[in-house]
Amino acid sequence: MSDSFKIIKNKNSCWGGFYKPLRPKAEKKVGLRAVLFVSCNSGYLLLKNLANFEALYPEKLNIVGIVTDDPLDPDARISIKKRIWNEFTKEEHRFLFQRIIDTSIGLGIPCYSGAIKTDYFHEIFNAWNPETMLMFCFGQIVDTVTHKFPVMGSYNFHPSDLLNNIGVGSQPFQLTIKNGMKTSNLVIHEVTDVIDRGPIVGISPPVNICLTNGSYPDSILTLDDKITSVGGWMGVELIESIFSNKVAGMTGRVDVIDFEKQIPATIKAILKLPAVNDLSSKYEIPLHPLLCK
Repeated sequence: MSDSFKIIKNKNSCWGGFYKPLRPKAEKKVGLRAVLFVSCNSGYLLLKNLANFEALYPEKLNIVGIVTDDPLDPDARISIKKRIWNEFTKEEHRFLFQRIIDTSIGLGIPCYSGAIKTDYFHEIFNAWNPETMLMFCFGQIVDTVTHKFPVMGSYNFHPSDLLNNIGVGSQPFQLTIKNGMKTSNLVIHEVTDVIDRGPIVGISPPVNICLTNGSYPDSILTLDDKITSVGGWMGVELIESIFSNKVAGMTGRVDVIDFEKQIPATIKAILKLPAVNDLSSKYEIPLHPLLCK
């Protein structure tokens, strides 16, 4: 057992485990109770931005639980060979997974990495009692009993042009290229029983996915990094919108967020820049204004 957390591993989780901080964050009665289903770089970006948001506005957000993929457990059923995980080395798997765990524990928030369609997880989830759920790069199908639980809605971030039926499923980047697209989008949609088919809540401005010569980068990791770079910004705006609805006494999902209007021209200009082949060159955009206090 670590000096910062204990891990519960048993047959009830099927794989992975339940990581519980030994120094959990103080309980509070304010803030939108949220659970994040996140993994890889894009999920970490969302987690990092929302953790900063909660630190600045503890009265608005209360992250009560985190769920992540476990790419290290051979029994894990997370479509690892089809999804973006397949583009990383085993060493990178370990780093990406551990970074989510370490961040969760550092925030004093429990993190679960096992099967979610089990009574065991349902008990954990119900105990967290979330009002909303956000997913970004998560590898399991979320069952009805889970995504219907949060009264303020459940949302998924997906990196392709779902509005035009492009990139549904576990290989959005490959399908975007197959369709000959020169730009793509990051889409937020409601989680439903049909994968990536829930009502669309918001769409990012177009993201240029081509090199200066009009061809595609050698690695789809470049596209993953670029298209999802706006995910933290959009996540903050989504949480702010959900919280506003809660304060107004409204339940149910947020209807529509006009990100084309909300996202400033400076960020749009960055998203329009050509892609690059250098995997060490990370795409970064300015923080959401609410994080610039």
